[in-house]
Amino acid sequence: MGILSRIFSRGDEPMVDDQMGKFSDLRIPVSHTDGPAFWGMSPADRDYLTAQTQEEHNRLLNTFYPDRKSIRNWKELGEKVEQRDPRYSDKDTTTRKNLGAKSSVIRDMAYDKEHNLAMLNMNGKWYTYAATPEQFQRFLMSGSLGREMNNIKNNRSTSMMKTSARKTPEFKTGYQASVPMSRIAKLFGF
Repeated sequence: MGILSRIFSRGDEPMVDDQMGKFSDLRIPVSHTDGPAFWGMSPADRDYLTAQTQEEHNRLLNTFYPDRKSIRNWKELGEKVEQRDPRYSDKDTTTRKNLGAKSSVIRDMAYDKEHNLAMLNMNGKWYTYAATPEQFQRFLMSGSLGREMNNIKNNRSTSMMKTSARKTPEFKTGYQASVPMSRIAKLFGF
């Protein structure tokens, strides 16, 4: 009787309701080049710059909920499905895939989903721009980030806009926003 009651009670298990918290600034790694870098994010990678909604997050975690009676580790399998999703969650500090961004001008980038702000590190100083997620994606697909920065500076761009807001990225991982990561730190994942 004990075994049967455990099997039936598993069927009454509630769905996962993982309430997301505050999103940190999402870091988009940039490789520095000495000469002009013609790079544009692939349209297929747009989802890597899109945040999960609370509903999407829980739907992914509950992928195997209908099979909970026959799959004991349905929650763990749901967590793996959520981790494979390209859209980032509140637990992510960087994109779930290295987008391969390259620039001779921009050293590092971050995006603040909560305030629609893009932060770009150029020559060791952080600059802040107003950008919806779609505008930031357009910026990254521009072909040359430095040329697009010049267009923004001269009000000839529809990707991002100048703003009076000033912000230095805040990363959950302890990454020092004002100091570029050394090659050794990148190699060891710091």
